[in-house]
Amino acid sequence: MANGRYRPGDSIVLKPGIFGNAQPAGRIVSVLPVSQGVVHYRVRFQSESFERSVRQDDIDAGASPSSLSPAQAEISQTSKSSWINSNSIRTKK
Repeated sequence: MANGRYRPGDSIVLKPGIFGNAQPAGRIVSVLPVSQGVVHYRVRFQSESFERSVRQDDIDAGASPSSLSPAQAEISQTSKSSWINSNSIRTKK
């Protein structure tokens, strides 16, 4: 399972080459559900008036300090995991 490293309000910088050569800086607006094993974030960049969905893989971890310590990230990951797999629940139509 993937764990979310950032919280809403954290500042991030994207890896070079994601949106051209520039490294845009933005702010996390919200954490989106995990999709295909990767955490996604809703991000608003300083030079834009709209929000984008950004994968955690696209964020430059060295230039974007996390508000969560590694221990907190591990605790939040274990508390978020559930024994119920909502994708396996079937209902009659």
